[in-house]
Amino acid sequence: MDSRPTWQDWIAAHPVAVSLAALAAPAAILAISAVEMSPLALSSHFSTGMKSFLTYMDSFFMAASFVVFLAAILILERLRPADPDQALLSRGLFFDTGFCVVSLLVHFLFVSLFVLLFLNFFHRHVPPLASLIGHWPNWLRVIVVFVAVDFAGWLSHVIRHKVPALWNFHALHHSQGAMNLMTEFRLHPCDLLARTLTMSLVFIVVLVPVEQAFVFILLQKYYLMFLHANVDIGYGPLDRVLVSPRVHRLHHAIAPDLHDRNYGVFLSVWDTLFGTFVATDRAIKTGVEGFPDERNGPWVRMPLTFLQQIALPFSQAVQSLRAAFTAQRRI
Repeated sequence: MDSRPTWQDWIAAHPVAVSLAALAAPAAILAISAVEMSPLALSSHFSTGMKSFLTYMDSFFMAASFVVFLAAILILERLRPADPDQALLSRGLFFDTGFCVVSLLVHFLFVSLFVLLFLNFFHRHVPPLASLIGHWPNWLRVIVVFVAVDFAGWLSHVIRHKVPALWNFHALHHSQGAMNLMTEFRLHPCDLLARTLTMSLVFIVVLVPVEQAFVFILLQKYYLMFLHANVDIGYGPLDRVLVSPRVHRLHHAIAPDLHDRNYGVFLSVWDTLFGTFVATDRAIKTGVEGFPDERNGPWVRMPLTFLQQIALPFSQAVQSLRAAFTAQRRI
């Protein structure tokens, strides 16, 4: 295992500074923009967001393309399973479908609100940023957006792993011991909002037309669902360039020597460049030790387990913050 210092080591050693830069500054921008926005506009946003959520659920999950995609993934899970003992319709799949509804609702009500507030702020106070690449050809902007957003996703991912209070919320995503195509949506609402904050500047600087953004997000969802499925597929030498299901499954490993590696969303080049890429041929067990697990116990307890998975990160985050302040006083 490569022992060279990496970005994740620096971030882990400076959690307060990283938190201020990644969370406090964007949060201050949000607060200023919210004050400048009229209450009527805010209420109108939530109404529109709910309608968009219902439309998306219908257009995405009821579409013929999703049915074909689902069938293809289920076939691959039988032909090339990462865990041959995992049931095709596992309890984890049903649980993660529930998390899908929650995470998409948070996306359309709050993440979209964050984006709206950021846009309003930059249009009012920092107009050059919004038009930085606006005059470039669309094809070039798409490439720039893809690379820039992917790097922002990688860096945000590292931050949410190495800052203890943020990891407590992100751990929910990693807690799945029976990974499936819906595990992509197994996200704590606070983790979703933290990801939005830590990636906010890139989205503002590299604006693209709404139509292109929608296509990008749609393709991203399909690919991320493929990466989380119970399939053992690698790309050989290209694994160091493009994230494969085998590479991403390593990121979900419960084993300490494999955890905190392979942070890439689409591209593995960032992990290759910054020393966080790892590959292995051995079977990988996934999950997080000590997190409430839905795979065991009677079905009647499942609603309680779901609530425990949402609530536990709050108490863990408080403990992490208390430990950090205690350590700071001793210094």
